[in-house]
Amino acid sequence: MIRPDHFAVCNAVGAALCSVSGTLDLITDLVPTSVDGGTQRKAELDRLVLQVQEQCEHNGARKTTIQLSELELIPLSYHSGGYKHRVQLTAIGQLDLSKFKQNEQRKSTEGPSFDIIKELPMNIKPPVHVDYTKKQPVFDEKGVWCIDPIDIEYIAYGAGILGCGGGGEVYHSKLWCLDILQQGKHKMYVVPPSYYESSSDLVVSVGFMGVPTVSHELLSSGLECATAVDALEKHLSTKFAGIFSGEIGGANGLMGLIVAANKDLYCIDADGIGRAFPCLTHLLAFIEGCCPTPASLCDIHGDTIMCTEDLVSTPKELEDMFRIECTKRGLIVGVCLPPINGEQLRKYSSAHSVSRAWFLGQAKFNHSKNAVQAVARAGHGRVLVSDGKIINVERNTSDGFVRGHVTIEMQKGNLIIDFQNENLVARLENGDVLASVPDLITLVEQDTAEPLSTETIKYGYRVSVLVLPAPKLLTAPHVLEHIGTKAFGYEFSNYEYVPSYAPIQSVWDVFYNKTIK
Repeated sequence: MIRPDHFAVCNAVGAALCSVSGTLDLITDLVPTSVDGGTQRKAELDRLVLQVQEQCEHNGARKTTIQLSELELIPLSYHSGGYKHRVQLTAIGQLDLSKFKQNEQRKSTEGPSFDIIKELPMNIKPPVHVDYTKKQPVFDEKGVWCIDPIDIEYIAYGAGILGCGGGGEVYHSKLWCLDILQQGKHKMYVVPPSYYESSSDLVVSVGFMGVPTVSHELLSSGLECATAVDALEKHLSTKFAGIFSGEIGGANGLMGLIVAANKDLYCIDADGIGRAFPCLTHLLAFIEGCCPTPASLCDIHGDTIMCTEDLVSTPKELEDMFRIECTKRGLIVGVCLPPINGEQLRKYSSAHSVSRAWFLGQAKFNHSKNAVQAVARAGHGRVLVSDGKIINVERNTSDGFVRGHVTIEMQKGNLIIDFQNENLVARLENGDVLASVPDLITLVEQDTAEPLSTETIKYGYRVSVLVLPAPKLLTAPHVLEHIGTKAFGYEFSNYEYVPSYAPIQSVWDVFYNKTIK
């Protein structure tokens, strides 16, 4: 045990702060705002806030100093009946000394004695410093990108930004990647989409499907996506030549790397949509008319389902079938989507998305003092809100999605961000829309620029809001019919989406000047 100087007075310093708290942690019904304009929800929350403030006062705080410091609303999708939420509240106030009788201080001639170990045990290893700055990709003699742990840190951060609040919490996927590299049994390699351009070999995309908030209470086995790939290979009696992520955003952004490594295949520098989106029907391949079958699904127990052409004929039917099965199986499953060839990969995927995530991570780790602006520049985007405070979060789980909105207090008015797994629209309270899908709307911590997912945002967070342009393929008129604001049920009379995209470079464009073999 390492004991710093003056450790013995730490408790005394804490007591000298003279702060008292009150806490509540309970399950209650919170009716969505969409039902009655928020009347019942506000009344229930006001009652709970008053209750925790009274508890704080009862514990010894001065009433005039009590403030609400924490308010977290967690929808319980597995709880039957009503709109059940787990509500956690904390109120803090200054200690009211007038409530306590002053006790006569007892003197002692003999002070406490401590047995302090001055010498550190010999088996303690000193911390290893890792420099995350000035990192460049490493390529082998064939031009294949060889992934190392720092690359994973970069890509994981970028995937969090590109997740737009959804796609699942990226932290666990990052740990899986680092564990694979540390064990050394498998390697991670990435190739550009052009590697398969003239090939007839088949490649597949993978990812998790479900409700992001569930991942905080139910960890996956880590084998769902790989098992789904195995099932599809067995069904088709073939072996796939490459793997890529169905969406680059969030935890799914790393699943291509994980599954490819476990199967000793190349991961492809591409994904199915260039960000994260709620539904399978939003994938470019399905929008462009690719066949939705065969596809496979696997739950945390390893049980698989094969979806063939005799079961579904459209992407919407595939989405509905998989969503129903996902809900039955705990709201978290791995999926493997229909295989495509190299030509389809070039036409119907978002190229260089892994590279885009890497460059976002590079900007963050190399500009720690001004990370928010650096990440916005790296993504060719803008900072919509530089200094905001979250004052309300509303989440509800229905039909296999988590829906809701977050309210951010700014210097002039409030900003409301609506989400359905992912952030969809950023609007002012007067209805003016400042940003919308398909552009990428992401909340980040104000100081560190760490991305915040829809399941981790909390009352009181100080945040910035980034808006990055969508990949060019997503801005075509026929694609916007599937992923624009109208596709999510929004009708804005005074707003029209105007694309502002920039070319997405690959790591080969910047760091490699040879032809990929």
